Amino acid sequence: MQYSTLNKPFKQFFVEKQVLGLIEFFDLDGVGKVPAKLDSGNGAYNVLHGEEIQIQGNKVFFRTANNKTLVKPLVSTITINVGAGNTEERPVVEFDIVVGQKLFKKTPFSIGNRLTNIYKILVGKDFIENNLEALIDVGQENIADQDIQVDLK
Repeated sequence: MQYSTLNKPFKQFFVEKQVLGLIEFFDLDGVGKVPAKLDSGNGAYNVLHGEEIQIQGNKVFFRTANNKTLVKPLVSTITINVGAGNTEERPVVEFDIVVGQKLFKKTPFSIGNRLTNIYKILVGKDFIENNLEALIDVGQENIADQDIQVDLK
C-alpha cells in the first residue's frame, strides 16, 4: 500500500523538506538576526516583538528586537486572541527575511509586545508549511545553515 501526502509518495514528502530546529535565527531586513521560535500549533501570522507601537496613517512606528526603531508601511491589521477571552488588535507589516540560505520576500508579521517572551519572533504554522516547507526537530536549535537531510532507510 502506498501512502501519499499532497499526491506525493510518503517518502518523497520527507526527502523534499528542510530540517529546522525549534529555535532558528531569522535575519530580518532592517533588524538583523533574531532567534525565532517555530510554533506549528500557532495558526496566526508570524509575530515580531514591538514596543511603543504607533500607527499614523499608513505607517507603523515601533521599537523592536536588537533595539531597532522602525517605520514600516501598514499592510493590514488583525485581531489576535491572546487568551482568556481577550483580544488584541495588531498592525501587520512585511519584512524580507533570510532563514538559513533561503530568502523570503514580503513576509507578513504582526507586531505585538513580546517583552515577557524569551523569543522575540514567533513563527506561525502557515509560514512553516507554505513557505519554509520544513520539518521541525524539536530537539535541535539553530540548524538552518546545516544542510541536514532526512535518511529514510
